[in-house]
Amino acid sequence: MSHQPLVIPDPFEFARRGDTLVGELDARSLPRLAERLRDLGVAQLVNYELNGFRQDEESFLEVQASALLTMQCQRCLGDVQCAVDAMSRLLLVPSGMPLPDEDLEEDDFDPVHAGRDFDVLGAIEEELLLALPLAPTHEDCSVPVAKENGDDRSPFALLKGLKTTSQRES
Repeated sequence: MSHQPLVIPDPFEFARRGDTLVGELDARSLPRLAERLRDLGVAQLVNYELNGFRQDEESFLEVQASALLTMQCQRCLGDVQCAVDAMSRLLLVPSGMPLPDEDLEEDDFDPVHAGRDFDVLGAIEEELLLALPLAPTHEDCSVPVAKENGDDRSPFALLKGLKTTSQRES
């Protein structure tokens, strides 16, 4: 695993020079992301790249991250592998300055406040969270059915029987 620094001391200078930061990290080290993952006891690697650049006298960071993350299937509750690829462009706005209006003509970047010591981990985590599926599922998965004592009926079929029984008793 790469041991690159995870803080950019001056993101505006980083962008001006056109610098690049490439590395790999364990998704479990990102607390908000880790809450959404299955704990397998092994690293779930995230590959990332940050590129700084200037365009029209503005400073930008391009954040790219990709990972194969293990989450819980929302149908069968088993483990499901989710390939996540995130990419965004961040317009760097000095701390204390107003962010550009949300009605920007261009929507290919997001404005963010940036000051000294830009948090690379925070930016990577935010992009991965936005790229995660809302309800991860297997491609060929169905809801589990009750199979105890040879009963293959849906659990809801039992509830239907209760409704009929309680109406007769009334």
